[in-house]
Amino acid sequence: MEPPGKDNEEPELTFVHRKDDITGDDDDDVMRVEMSCGQATVPASLTAWCRSLLDQGHLRFHCPADVNGEKCGKEWSYPEVRRNALLTETEQQNFEEKLAKFAAKYYHDFKECPNCKSFVERRDLKNLRVVCILCHSLKGDVFEFCWQCLKPWKGAGAPSERCENEGCKHQSLEVLANCKLKDLPGSEIKKLSLRPCLSHLWETH
Repeated sequence: MEPPGKDNEEPELTFVHRKDDITGDDDDDVMRVEMSCGQATVPASLTAWCRSLLDQGHLRFHCPADVNGEKCGKEWSYPEVRRNALLTETEQQNFEEKLAKFAAKYYHDFKECPNCKSFVERRDLKNLRVVCILCHSLKGDVFEFCWQCLKPWKGAGAPSERCENEGCKHQSLEVLANCKLKDLPGSEIKKLSLRPCLSHLWETH
């Protein structure tokens, strides 16, 4: 009988004598760890690559190795990266804070308050005027900003469907308004070269 919890144990690291598939370094005296995609690297290379992805706003980690002239592109889980990169406690905290921020941005209706830089959730999807609760609770200030342009709120009246800040525009509609037109085969009618996503156009504009 296998000991309890064995199925939950992480697989052992596999070390190989191969070149670093991220940097191309081929020093034979250096042992490298084999990733789940089959490519090999060292902790420093892995850490640097994954940090660069986070700095560019990527939420997922993928392998950049060149395999027979094509990019590997296989995805690595964060636990795999954390283990194989030998992340320090400080590095883990930095990685996880950025991952949490990106997840909040991409998967929820959150945006960063331009005053205190904390993430604020908009509960009324038809109201562009948002009050930051943290600004009020931490500083005693009532800070309102526009959900669309992320500038201090300028405008009056209720409901707050329009911001009076100069240049405040709905980004999705702005893209559609300025995208090129394409000819429909066999017709004089033109169509948009981009298709709007209705979920993005749900917000008030």
